[in-house]
Amino acid sequence: MNKNKKRISTATKYLILACTFLLALNLVLGIVLTSQSKEGMTALLQSKMLDAANIAAASMDGDLLSSISAQDAETNSENFQKVLSSLRLFLDHMDMKYIYAVKQAGEKDFVFLADPDPVDPGKYGESVVHTEALERASHGTASVDKDPFADRWGKFYSAYSPVYDSNGSLVCIIGVDYDAAWFEDIIAMHTASILIICTLSLLAGAFIVVLISNRFQRKFRVLSDELSSLSEEVQTLNKEMAPPEEFHSRPSKRTAEAKEDSPSHVGTFEALENKIKQTRQDMRQYASYVHEQDVTDPLTGVGNKMAYQQLTRDIDLKIADGVADFCIALFDVNGLRQINDEYGLNAGDQVIFDASTLLLQAFDPETIFRIGSDEFIVLAQDFTAKDLEHSLSVLEAEQKKLADENEAVKKDLSLAKGIAFFDAKQDHSCNDVLKRANKMLIQNKAASAH
Repeated sequence: MNKNKKRISTATKYLILACTFLLALNLVLGIVLTSQSKEGMTALLQSKMLDAANIAAASMDGDLLSSISAQDAETNSENFQKVLSSLRLFLDHMDMKYIYAVKQAGEKDFVFLADPDPVDPGKYGESVVHTEALERASHGTASVDKDPFADRWGKFYSAYSPVYDSNGSLVCIIGVDYDAAWFEDIIAMHTASILIICTLSLLAGAFIVVLISNRFQRKFRVLSDELSSLSEEVQTLNKEMAPPEEFHSRPSKRTAEAKEDSPSHVGTFEALENKIKQTRQDMRQYASYVHEQDVTDPLTGVGNKMAYQQLTRDIDLKIADGVADFCIALFDVNGLRQINDEYGLNAGDQVIFDASTLLLQAFDPETIFRIGSDEFIVLAQDFTAKDLEHSLSVLEAEQKKLADENEAVKKDLSLAKGIAFFDAKQDHSCNDVLKRANKMLIQNKAASAH
């Protein structure tokens, strides 16, 4: 009887250890997935900030910025207005909090050069909070803050990109500020969603463990009671039917009965093994979904900034190897703010979706990326001028077809564009081609405004 109880207790102990291991493994997988997802989202947001600073810096006229003086700022000269207008264009079309130009006044002293904020702009010569990212940008390396900083306007994460004049001299730095609460809320929401899923998975696993453990314990208790009753009955019967010395010399049936119980445990442990395999599969599927979301724009279904950056890294390698051949076309939805004001945000989203649909009809879907609220990039490799002419004609025809529809908002849909082909003689990176395309886009928007 004691041996029988000991065998059942050992089997239960093995079950508890196995289940505890499975739960711990689920927990570790959840922690790892949460950590990796948080790091990935942080990197994505920082990259978004850095892209905004780089695009803005690439579009600025370094010679014009180098000519700005305190008198220009005080008299609000035409040149100063041009600088503010260029900066305000990005402030209006990207989801940054502030954008401004700063210049270095000392080894670690920086002051405002121009700030287009309509409410409380930084004055020319006013000090700017020094950060490591700002200092790196002053040495020619575009950088983003890893930690937030605070000034009289609030608490922000910022990215900085240098601006050069036609002689290649660094004349100023473009800074973009993103509200720290916005940045941290996105990270927190993303992390919370991962934690909720991991917690639910862990709770589900714990429920199954408790359920299986209780079931085994009940079965063990029933089996133990049955074996105990059987053992007592056999002992009583043997005592009544046989002499004491013969009774003690017979082999005990409890050993054989305990051995017969062992194979019944196999099915339960196999079920637990299947459970952990299913959990791992679910985790991998979710990780795959997170990755897919990281590179896809949720509104339009085209690639997002992260997908665009991955492609530009590959193309920059081709440029270094001398085998690059590509074209960059920038498209911007004209008058989106007016559409939002007149018809509502849902109408604005529909216009953005319609714009992506037009581009998808004219270009390969793998080449289209949404990089801002109303900005798209087409980065097409091995794309000739004839190919571009055909795609633009298709785009124009589809846009006209859409304009013939009765919906007023769709009639207002128009796209400004800026296009540049890679030129090995003057371009050393995708960003060089993007800079020329962006200048054409700005010119196109200015022309359409008139």
